[in-house]
Amino acid sequence: MMLHKIQKYLLFIFFILFFISPSQSDTLPAGFPKCFQSDVNTANFCPTEAKLGHKLILVDFTSRWDVAQIDWVKGRIFGNALVSTTPPYHKISYLKIDVTPPHSQKFVYSKCRFKKGEKSKFPGDETNKKCEGSDIVKNIYGQWISQLNNTEKDFFSINEGADQSLIYEYIIHVLRETSADFGNDYGERELVIVSDLLQYSERVNFFKHCTTAAEKLKPKNKRKANKCGTFNQLLKKEKSFAKYLEATKPKKEMLKNLKVTVLFMNHAYQSRKDLYITLQALWEGLFKHIGIENYEIIPQLDI
Repeated sequence: MMLHKIQKYLLFIFFILFFISPSQSDTLPAGFPKCFQSDVNTANFCPTEAKLGHKLILVDFTSRWDVAQIDWVKGRIFGNALVSTTPPYHKISYLKIDVTPPHSQKFVYSKCRFKKGEKSKFPGDETNKKCEGSDIVKNIYGQWISQLNNTEKDFFSINEGADQSLIYEYIIHVLRETSADFGNDYGERELVIVSDLLQYSERVNFFKHCTTAAEKLKPKNKRKANKCGTFNQLLKKEKSFAKYLEATKPKKEMLKNLKVTVLFMNHAYQSRKDLYITLQALWEGLFKHIGIENYEIIPQLDI
């Protein structure tokens, strides 16, 4: 009789553990590395069998920055802010917009976020004790953090400005070209754009579109962008740019699993203080026109 009760008790405990308690495999995405020794590429810390996510950070260096702006951007795209918003084994890439044409530009850094070796808000951040040692996992995480810190140290060292700003072209480049490794084969994608959003090139000049007639009466060295026309007005005035958008905008499948976050820089030396209102509306029109619906624009505070 006692043996029968013990058997029933053990069966009840097994039921609780097996059917009610969630297993790690239930909470982790498909393809998540179970053991880093066998399931992770040691060169870039990325899973060998899956593309879980990719955060691509596109930073515009075609206008000069001041120290306060650098500090604001650093605090959002590096350090704890980056780690705390990026799940383990999601790829992190940094690409600069500068004088280099998009197709010739190289990533400053492009590797996956290694796991911490301890619990966090992200499933799978802790050590899998069945096949991983806690000390070695934390040691590799420290190496990854060290590489990221070294990238941060040199990232803002060259900031000379440029004669043109191909913001749209860089966005389309990372969405269309396989060399960017930012395709919809990733389960999650976030494109972070750090820019003043003043696109200017031979084909289209947002500075001109965002400068009123009264401002244009001033000497060239004293003119500042102050108010943008609407996106529809831009298309009507710039027929060549309108055709260019239709020819180059991404296909619907290229936008699958995509979120766009814009850190909207405030360059006071080239624009009036209320420009951001109409310039943001201009880009919202452009995003909708090319099919980007999941986006957030975060303006920088006045400094």
